[in-house]
Amino acid sequence: MENGQVLKDVRKNGKVNDWKGKKVMNIEYADLLKELNYKKADKVRTCGEFLRFGKREDGSLKLEQAWFCKSRLCPMCNWRKSIRHSNQVIQIIDRAVEKYPKGRFLFWTLTTKNVFDGKELKEELSRMNKAFNLMVRYKKVEKNLLGYLKATEVTVNKKDGSYNQHLHVLVFVKSTYFSGKENNYISQAELTEFWKKALKIDYTPIVNTKAVKPKANEKEKGVIGAVYETAKYPVKSIDYLTTDRHENLQRVDDLEKGLKGKRLISFGGIFKEIRKELQLEDIENGDLIKTDSEEDKELSTGQIIVARWNWQRQNYFID
Repeated sequence: MENGQVLKDVRKNGKVNDWKGKKVMNIEYADLLKELNYKKADKVRTCGEFLRFGKREDGSLKLEQAWFCKSRLCPMCNWRKSIRHSNQVIQIIDRAVEKYPKGRFLFWTLTTKNVFDGKELKEELSRMNKAFNLMVRYKKVEKNLLGYLKATEVTVNKKDGSYNQHLHVLVFVKSTYFSGKENNYISQAELTEFWKKALKIDYTPIVNTKAVKPKANEKEKGVIGAVYETAKYPVKSIDYLTTDRHENLQRVDDLEKGLKGKRLISFGGIFKEIRKELQLEDIENGDLIKTDSEEDKELSTGQIIVARWNWQRQNYFID
């Protein structure tokens, strides 16, 4: 790459890392924080302004230095977190399957009624996490459970501006789960009742459970698809940023308040043990330069590429 050239960071699989797109959304987010008088606005605005890469033998780039703000709603940071999280989970799953080759995977989606502001969201997320921790201790759930990965996601209802908070849970169960002899199988109706009971609510929440099969062909997502589902951003910037400035301000304020201090990703059982064995860093507060993929271990040729965000031209250019 030559000086003055636009940054083009192509992965080994041919996909292009959209640094420009993430930075543009990051700036929009920072501007909203500024208007809302959040002290961190200026810090968020400088996120990913400078990128230093090493060049690998095949010409691909390896990020070696950058500064990320780690703000909960930052599109740039959430993108980096999701890459690292999915790579970590794949390692954990591989090790879990080695230990329990006959184990089976389930994918649960657990929801509650929509809420309408940041205060309600904060309270509802606390209630859901407390209920989940209770539900996994129910006798029929606990006796089948080997491990789980729980990820919290919040989406915005475009019609009424409400927030839908739900849990995506990748569940690893014993091979006897589907055996009819011991009545281990938990139907969707039964899981719904367990979730309702744990939440202590008087309505029936929407719950979905499905068995995750190993990928049989390109059309099927399989276990890896479920991993990516649980590795999604807690809140996608494309979901909360609209063309309406007033709406955007309200949403950012609500989400900042609702998600403050919340742990959105957690591991349990054997997944938690394996994560500790592999000495994997905490995604929420960890280094966002690493991706925890095999590519991290690859050495660069020693050639350095430095890219900086050009505020006038709204893109990254090579120094």
